[in-house]
Amino acid sequence: MKVNITKIVTVITIVLFFSELSGQSENNVSTASDSSYVSLAVNFISDAVFFGRKDSISAPYLYPSLTYNHKSGLYTSGSFSYLTKSNQNRIDLFLISGGYQFTSKKFDGDISVTKYFFNDDSYNVISEVEADITGLFSYDFEVLNLALASSAYFNSNSSSDFLLALETSHDFVSNNEKLQISPTAGLYLGSQNFYEQYYINNRFGNGQRQGKGQGSGGTGDVTTTSVIMDESKKFEVLAIEFSLPMWYVHESLIFTFLPVYVLPQNSSALTVDTEVYEEDLKDTFYFVLGVSYRF
Repeated sequence: MKVNITKIVTVITIVLFFSELSGQSENNVSTASDSSYVSLAVNFISDAVFFGRKDSISAPYLYPSLTYNHKSGLYTSGSFSYLTKSNQNRIDLFLISGGYQFTSKKFDGDISVTKYFFNDDSYNVISEVEADITGLFSYDFEVLNLALASSAYFNSNSSSDFLLALETSHDFVSNNEKLQISPTAGLYLGSQNFYEQYYINNRFGNGQRQGKGQGSGGTGDVTTTSVIMDESKKFEVLAIEFSLPMWYVHESLIFTFLPVYVLPQNSSALTVDTEVYEEDLKDTFYFVLGVSYRF
């Protein structure tokens, strides 16, 4: 068992977005299969972190997902994310996704489209994202794996973001090929229109949403008429991440554990009415824990 996977942590997309990572993990386990199959996964993420950005209130999610993989490489999946934070218990997100996976010797790829349905009370930093188109590609150089993810995110105000993730990793596989550990380092770049909309519609409660989050740079209960993030349209480095993905396979079960340490980069200046605030971005540790079963 060698888990040959594009391990882009940022597509815990999502958020990612959260089910995307676990879905990729279980879908790409290199056990020979000439037939279609269904996989069921249940995962937990300790906090919703996206490209180093998060709300000051943690957002832990429990998220089951169901995926159908056709032998051609086509797949479709659906999941919901249940917010387990005290006094915030609710289904915070539904998402559906479809895509195509392919493998050619040491090259792996995945192209997908995902639709997001957030709860109106969500304080997730990507709660204004409505859909994304993502391409994931990786190549195994034996000593190192190199991976690239490119995504277009479409937001509720008709703006869009282009995000890019670059990762390098090395696989350590046990002699019985049941356990794999892959130390990974990643560089994440992109624009931040999604983040500006989060501040406008959630953090400051000035738009469509009335979320309960506090944001990473202010009080959380201010009513405003104007919020501008000067850096929202800039394409720049947003985060550096270090992670230690692990998989253990037992027959049709796959157990996953993913600890992540993220260092956000390039904090933004926010102009709220006439006042200017500088974001206070902090390094974050979070983890994903899950199990999946293939039928």
